[in-house]
Amino acid sequence: MKSQASLADADLLRAQLMAPDPMQRFMALHTLEVEAEQGKQAKLAGQVEAFAARGVPFYAPNDPHYQAWVGRAVDFWQRLHAANAE
Repeated sequence: MKSQASLADADLLRAQLMAPDPMQRFMALHTLEVEAEQGKQAKLAGQVEAFAARGVPFYAPNDPHYQAWVGRAVDFWQRLHAANAE
């Protein structure tokens, strides 16, 4: 079961990735990278590294591709936190 803090963190990450301010989006992606580096699963960290290496895509909050990218970032975040909780 996910903790309330983990869910709140995932919601905050999503909000930052959807923010109109580009610096918020870049900071959120960097936070995801740091979280992966400090995590316990090397394979998952490698996946996050490859995902983040492409950078933040063109900001189009209503575009399904951008929304899918944000969803993938949040999924990585949740998987990292689940792995670290074990």
